[in-house]
Formats: sequence, C-alpha cells, structure tokens
Amino acid sequence: MIRSLDDLSPATADTARRWLEASVAHLPQDYRDVVRDDLLGAMFAVVEAGMTPQELAAAVAPLAAATVPSDEEAGERTDGSRLVGTWWGIPYDLRPPTGERIRRSMWNPADPHLLRPRAFGVGWDLNVGALAVRLGLIEPDAEDVPFTSVPPQAYRVAAALPLALSAAVVAHYVVRGRSLADPLPRHWSAAGRPDAWTSKRAAASTDLLVAAGAGAFGLTALSPRRPGAERAGRLAVATGAAGGAAAITVARSVPHGGWWVGPLTIASLAGGAGVSLLGLALAGRRGEQERDLTGKARA
Repeated sequence: MIRSLDDLSPATADTARRWLEASVAHLPQDYRDVVRDDLLGAMFAVVEAGMTPQELAAAVAPLAAATVPSDEEAGERTDGSRLVGTWWGIPYDLRPPTGERIRRSMWNPADPHLLRPRAFGVGWDLNVGALAVRLGLIEPDAEDVPFTSVPPQAYRVAAALPLALSAAVVAHYVVRGRSLADPLPRHWSAAGRPDAWTSKRAAASTDLLVAAGAGAFGLTALSPRRPGAERAGRLAVATGAAGGAAAITVARSVPHGGWWVGPLTIASLAGGAGVSLLGLALAGRRGEQERDLTGKARA
C-alpha cells in the first residue's frame, strides 16, 4: 500500500500516470476527474512501493473495469430506471451511498461551490472543504489526493468522536431516563415547538439505536484496507449521525422546545461531519509535509 505516487520509483510512477490517463481518456470530460480520483485511491491500496512498472501494470489491470462507471454508475440501471439526475433543477442520487461519494460531496476544497449535489437523496450537501478554504483553514490543494496521507492515529481519534457522542446519549437516558416526561416530542414545527409526540420508550429506543449504530459504523473506517477517502466519508457519516442523535436527545428533554431546535440539529449533523473531515484533512496535510521533508532530507 502506498500513500502517493512519489513512493514509487520514477519509472513506475510514470507508468502509473500513463495508465491513469489512458483509463479515463474514453470518458466524457465531466466524468474524468471523478473516475481518476477513484482509480488513484484504488491503486494506492494494491500497489507496493518497490514494484517495477511491469508489476504495477499487473496489479492495476483489474481496477479500470471495476471503477470506470457503467450505465448503472452513471445513474441508469439496465432496466432503464434513472437513479441519478435532476428534477426541475434539483439534483437527486438514489444509488446506495459510498464513503467516497460522500467525501466528494461534503469535502471538495478544490471546488469553490459551497453546495454540491447530495451523495444520497435529493438536494445539496454543504461542501465543507470549500467553506474551510474560504475561512482560511486549509488550502484548495492541501493534499495531492485527499486523505491519502492521513496517519492511522488520526483515524482512531476521528472514530472516537462518534463513540463519545453515542456514549453521551446512553449516559443521558441512564441518568435522566426516569425523570423524563412521557410522552416525549418526536417532531417540531418550524418555530421549534413540539407538534407530535411518542412514548418515552420509543423515543429512547430510537435515539439509542441511532447513536449505537453511528458509533459502530465509525469503527468500520479503521480498516486500513479501505482507501483514505472511503474511511473519511464513513467517519463523516458516523459523526454527523451521532451528533444528530445527541441533538435530538437534548431537544426531547426540553418540553416546550424553542427556536434553537432546528439550528442545533442542523449544526450537529453538518458540524459533526465537517469537523471530522477538516481534522482528517489537516492531519493528512501534516503527514504529506512530513513525508516530503523526510524525502528531501534523505536526498
């Protein structure tokens, strides 16, 4: 496994670059950057630093067929039903979400647009990468390939965040469960006032299930076999879901709600995912800089 083409010998790196360009040359221009990123991440997972050009060619041969989008990947199933497209100018994507597509939707610092088509569902996601660039927190080209130089300990720290939020939800119901009202709010108006209710048992079960699922999903990102972008996307989903569960848990405990319910929930969902992605991106940038400095020192 490598983290950058710089880990390869010049001849092998040149072979890798020529293979990448040849693999996307036949695609429409709009797809090339996306597919090139997918292929590069997959390549990093199967290539070793000491490979010769011939060994690299053999290792990456199966990747193009698996990653170049078919009609189904482009949004159409073989039965003709559309899974990706726009409806009255609103984008939709009904394909099963992947960590890589979530990463591209929520973290794309090279794209100046603050809103990008949602990785799953209808509408747009906040491009936290573009927001971080505008706030001066990161450069648009901070990493050659996003999340490929993130050190393992950074992933472990990021996975601890959804676990901590999940633990907070559990602690809330353990400590305050008996004193909470019954029923509890399950829906709020635009003004943040509860307008629908559910039993305390149902509310607690839902919150605990979402929180526990988010924490467990975050742990799946610790597998080093997954590409960095996939791991980052999974952690963003896990942290956002755990943050949302924690926000809803807090909102349920306030009988009359308030204007803050909506902003708190949105901030917890988007903010949790954004903090996770930003932290990983900064760790990846530091890892890349350290690698470059080490390479120069050896040279």
